[in-house]
Amino acid sequence: MRKKWFIFGSLILVVFFAYIYIDQRYFFNPMVFNQDHITPYHWTEYERPVTITYYDLETERTTYKLEQEQEVRKFLEEMKNSPPLKESSLTSLTSEVEGALKLSCEGDTLLEVFFYEGYWEILRDSGTMYEMTKDLKGIIETL
Repeated sequence: MRKKWFIFGSLILVVFFAYIYIDQRYFFNPMVFNQDHITPYHWTEYERPVTITYYDLETERTTYKLEQEQEVRKFLEEMKNSPPLKESSLTSLTSEVEGALKLSCEGDTLLEVFFYEGYWEILRDSGTMYEMTKDLKGIIETL
């Protein structure tokens, strides 16, 4: 009976320390991570610290860097909430880039995005364009 309790206790400790290790090292939790067009890589690719660099190309080419985890998560969540543009609205799109975004960690670039008037586009994607929601525009304007 003692041996069973020892094995059970050891297993609990291994799981606990594995959880602590994953939580401290990686930006995403593997249990709730969802791969999509914004986060297309395996969850282990997103090691801490994850940063977002936003380049404002409209006026004086200012650079903003988001390093706090909650700000990065909010920005990514708003991008994930952006719906793809409908086919009918693709004909009236402007081509002047207003801003650019780079998601990176440990020197690796994981996502590059161009922002236009009213929409945005992922560079490595197959040309899918996404609507610029009010919340996403609000985050960009507060940088």
